[in-house]
Amino acid sequence: MIPKRFMPRCRLRLGIYPVLLASLLLALATRTIALAEEMAIIPNPTPAVEPASEYPSSEHPASEYPASEYNDANTVLEPPNQTAAPEVDSVSKRLFGFIPDYQADQKEAVYKPLSTAEKYKIARDNSFDWPNFPLLIGYAMQAEVAAGGFHQTGFARKFGEYYVRGFGDQVIGSYVTEAILPTLFHEDPRYFRIGTGSLLHRVGYAASRIFVTKGDNGKTRFYASEIVGNIGVVAVTSLYYTSTQTPGQGALRYGMQLGNDAVTNVLTEFWPDIRYRMRFLRHYLQPH
Repeated sequence: MIPKRFMPRCRLRLGIYPVLLASLLLALATRTIALAEEMAIIPNPTPAVEPASEYPSSEHPASEYPASEYNDANTVLEPPNQTAAPEVDSVSKRLFGFIPDYQADQKEAVYKPLSTAEKYKIARDNSFDWPNFPLLIGYAMQAEVAAGGFHQTGFARKFGEYYVRGFGDQVIGSYVTEAILPTLFHEDPRYFRIGTGSLLHRVGYAASRIFVTKGDNGKTRFYASEIVGNIGVVAVTSLYYTSTQTPGQGALRYGMQLGNDAVTNVLTEFWPDIRYRMRFLRHYLQPH
């Protein structure tokens, strides 16, 4: 999930959602351009293939060929056509190459459950991966501006307070919803990317994964770790969010977190497509 600290605060309308919307629009635009280019390509004519001679050429007598290459009629046996299996798009563990997203995975035909240690490793990586620490600087500055600016809040003291709050949000949220409760409820905290289908189907699938997940037995079930777990996260973090201790503010933070996780799933679903379509930029970024 994208941590709570990257969500827009109530008093600051600018946040990550405009960036997410722009990313989806970029994916749609690049997909449209790619389809238009594919329709404009004229396939090359298939070259004519001369029939193979029934007997080996005089330049290469049969004695020079292994006996296993001939059948009873002395015709050359062609090797079987071996077609390589199509590669499956890898799922990046960092959205946009920077935001930790270690619960992302590719959907496979055979389900393999996670061990308890693997669930805790996902929570640990999402909490302590190095990009989190510079990202927290942006969160703290955003929160300070929303609180009235640097002159009114006292830069050093408030900045440190917001930085610690953001770090606490991330650690508590990750461990509760990705490790502790998934272990107790025997649920899988991963998001499985399907990578195929129509745009609406993939968006609907991604958004619905905040309500359903796989159990450790491989069966689809209600995602209690997400729905119930975030209630506990909001309750615990409200202890140091003094301005949001009212039930209404807590409900708002809870709804924002669920929406944030749904958007994260959508980005996880489409990020490999966006990354692939942006490869054309490498030509212009390379030094000439």
